[in-house]
Amino acid sequence: MEMQSDPLSDIISNLPKHVIETILVHLPIRDAVRTSVLSHKWRYKWDTIPELVFDDNSIEDGTIRIDKLVNFIDRVLLLHRGPVHKFHLFTSFLNDSLIDSWILFLSRNGIKELSLKFQGEKLYKVPYSFFSCQAISHLNLFSCVLKPPSVFKGFSLVKSLNLEKVTLSNEVFESIMSNCMVLERLRLTNLNGCTHLKIRGLNLQHFYFYGEFIDICFIDAPQLSFVSIRLENSFFDQVGQGESSNLIKVLGSLTGLEKLVISVNFIQFLAIGNIPARLPVTYDRLKSIILVIHFEDLNEALVMLRLLQSSPNVHELVIWSYPAAGVTEFVEDFWEPQGHLDCSMNHLRVVSAYRISGARPELQFIEFLLINSPNLETLSVTPRSGKNVLFP
Repeated sequence: MEMQSDPLSDIISNLPKHVIETILVHLPIRDAVRTSVLSHKWRYKWDTIPELVFDDNSIEDGTIRIDKLVNFIDRVLLLHRGPVHKFHLFTSFLNDSLIDSWILFLSRNGIKELSLKFQGEKLYKVPYSFFSCQAISHLNLFSCVLKPPSVFKGFSLVKSLNLEKVTLSNEVFESIMSNCMVLERLRLTNLNGCTHLKIRGLNLQHFYFYGEFIDICFIDAPQLSFVSIRLENSFFDQVGQGESSNLIKVLGSLTGLEKLVISVNFIQFLAIGNIPARLPVTYDRLKSIILVIHFEDLNEALVMLRLLQSSPNVHELVIWSYPAAGVTEFVEDFWEPQGHLDCSMNHLRVVSAYRISGARPELQFIEFLLINSPNLETLSVTPRSGKNVLFP
């Protein structure tokens, strides 16, 4: 009796090309390459996958020899056919000339998502070929140096930009920002050499900053809905008494805000200048405010009050109280409930207050909230030591 071949015996090999490609993309790169030994049909299936992710475990788990990783990446790129849309490299290895050659390869193969992360003290200076990757839409750089050629006009297709421990000048940063016309997400962490930040983007929606700066401003960012700034330094460009307010300069144009996160040093920055009796804008979309404050500081208290007065629809308020240090104008009775504060928060539902010591300004602020928030549902107070206290 003649044996008939089972048509389902190699069903995986007979899957549509895009399905096989999806399977291979979701495998670690070392396993994707290993599929070439399965059969003759599989020998060249991996070499057209458009997404390549390498790290120090791309060869084997645990400690490896760097030269094995380098040889593996070289081999993969040498045998690869077709475009490379995604390339991630996370490694402690850093040899400028070799990585430069990989970047040159990617610049000629339609790279759209590029992530370079290097561990260690040494920074990687990206080559000029990097700046010709004009198809990039998602860019993540860690421990790199950016010095573009004079003809560089920015990455016009970038939607997401993440820079961490990156060295670049104010001029380079401004050049990048001025040409990222479709940028939606911007994340900056511990930049070096860039101290005056001009953030712009007609399509920018999400901005996160952690590190140090001397000055910051937002220009043409009408769709910016999320802003989180954690400022590590307290040395800013000072303005004279009576001059323009940093609060207005930085946040005055961000009418699309939905969530705002302000650190202790950043609220000090916003408090510089002549704080107006009212902000010139209303944040109708702002639903969540998180901030760190010295309650004894009059200027910081004014910043918080102005934000609350201009945010009629705020739903959630999270406050972190820190003891006063270097307070310029000490005040105790600012929050004592009075009509002149003119603040009605009809939509406020949840308030969380952390590191509360029981000082008079803190307690007056809590009383102020209870009086001006008729629909408040939950008030959670966490002392500097001890368990949460809930007031439903």
